[in-house]
Amino acid sequence: MAYLLIYDLDGRSNGRRKINRYLNRNAQMVQHSVWRFQDLIALSYAAKQVRAAGGKVLAFSESDRILLTLREIRQFLQRIS
Repeated sequence: MAYLLIYDLDGRSNGRRKINRYLNRNAQMVQHSVWRFQDLIALSYAAKQVRAAGGKVLAFSESDRILLTLREIRQFLQRIS
């Protein structure tokens, strides 16, 4: 099963370089700030690192069905910011 991680991290964050190195080794980039993981443990670690660096995270399992529309994702991100 594949999992997706969407994150938002301030460009000035000191942890951005460390997080990007980890993501490049353990995930596949789908789009800027959207990564596909095959391993739930790796996804969990990445999410914790983003949160520790002061970022926001949205993670869910990938499916052939649409789980959320883009509008719903934007509304969710606005609520958590």
